[in-house]
Amino acid sequence: MTAPHHTTVELIKLARVLNRDPADLDFLATLPPTALREFRDQITDLTARREARRMQRVGAAAKLVPAPIAAKITEAAFGPVLAAALAGSVDPARAVAIASALSPSFLADGTLTLDPRRAVELIAQVPGPMAAAVASELISRGDYLTMGNLAGSVPDSVLRAALPHAADLDILQVGYYLEETSAADRLLTIVTDRVPGVIRATHDADEWPKAITLLALLGPTERSKLANVVAAQDDEVIDGLLAAVEEVDAWDTLLPVAAGMAPEPLQRLAQRPAMQNPTLLTKIADLALTQNLWLSLLPLATHLSPTQLHTVAARVATEPDDSLTTLIEQAHTENHWPTLLPVALALSTPDRKRLAALPVMHRPAYLTAAIEATATHNLWPEALTVLNDLPAATHDTLATAINTLTDNNFREALEAAPTADCTTTLIQIVLRQDVSARLRSLTLLNESDNLELFVATITTQDPAIWQSISEAREGIPEPLRTLLATQATQCGRTELGIDLTTG
Repeated sequence: MTAPHHTTVELIKLARVLNRDPADLDFLATLPPTALREFRDQITDLTARREARRMQRVGAAAKLVPAPIAAKITEAAFGPVLAAALAGSVDPARAVAIASALSPSFLADGTLTLDPRRAVELIAQVPGPMAAAVASELISRGDYLTMGNLAGSVPDSVLRAALPHAADLDILQVGYYLEETSAADRLLTIVTDRVPGVIRATHDADEWPKAITLLALLGPTERSKLANVVAAQDDEVIDGLLAAVEEVDAWDTLLPVAAGMAPEPLQRLAQRPAMQNPTLLTKIADLALTQNLWLSLLPLATHLSPTQLHTVAARVATEPDDSLTTLIEQAHTENHWPTLLPVALALSTPDRKRLAALPVMHRPAYLTAAIEATATHNLWPEALTVLNDLPAATHDTLATAINTLTDNNFREALEAAPTADCTTTLIQIVLRQDVSARLRSLTLLNESDNLELFVATITTQDPAIWQSISEAREGIPEPLRTLLATQATQCGRTELGIDLTTG
């Protein structure tokens, strides 16, 4: 999304260098902004080289007269364009002395064609009051292009002196035309206390497309700060932003921003009416999956409602197995299991079975990480539904992972198991633990408030499972062993029930 807007800005800047109407350059609109920037710099450099010798001679002559007289000559004979060209050929201190005798209006005219790359030392020495006066003049003219051209080059002290003369909306306009995109972070830092006002002014003036373009220029830290401030605004403002993002198709910009939001603002964003639209959610999920923004989508997913999650999961499920494997690997590498699990568990039953059958899900490190995330965020009711779909070959790994759970975590798993219809599988896994760990697990089960319900849902008639339970009977505490004996009999394994009863 942002490339077309950056292209528009570059065309405007190029048109100024060529002294043409931007509309005359529409035929270049298909070029990337970096190519236009490079072309503009080449033109500027070529012009400067052509005039270099003449400017050096004039600059040398300027040293021979007092600064006030040089200022009068500059204003009367040279004009602002030539004065700007001369700026890089005169000693910076001398140039500032001459400039101090010129009117703010004349200086503002001169900045229109000033190349900041050739006047770095000069700009650094410009006094704050002079910079403020020139900035005020440029802003009063609405010449944000020139302000943006200079803002990336001047020291922070100069910006701090100049920006109080700008209204909130003026700051947005300056940011939109920044010459150096790296200056966006610096600008936002300097005007931190004014950001809420800038956001409100942006909404009132319906200038969201420009704000979104500026947002794309920011680094992750400043993006997150700005996004959190936006999310703290009135619902009207947030809805305005979302509507603009959809209108200019800027979800590729907003998703990475949302990923860095604090939980509360991100939850608020997820709850807005626009985010309830299944078509929009599918579009966002599709963008994330096709534009390498998967890891930016996951933090948002943790704040979606079950209905929203099902919509996102349905799009994820359309990916082939190799793509799903890559998505899981990416999430694991960045420790995103807490955000991946809600999406995975929102899949339909057939798709969850397909996910559980993927070899990537059987890797010990992945299973362990999934168990840890499930325990940390108490996702047992949803996560345990996948347990029956994992092959028996994973039970040893799962048994080891259970060893690391706290007593409270394991109790939560036991509480959720009957509803998830996985009590038989969970018992099988417990029996794969080493002796001491198994004793702990069985003791916790024996002390569970839902012990009877847990045992009653072990309805398997598989003799191998009941045989395993019987073989472990000496380590099974009462009344768990008695309940298992009764259940074995009810499942047609009378002899094993007797074995459990006799101990």
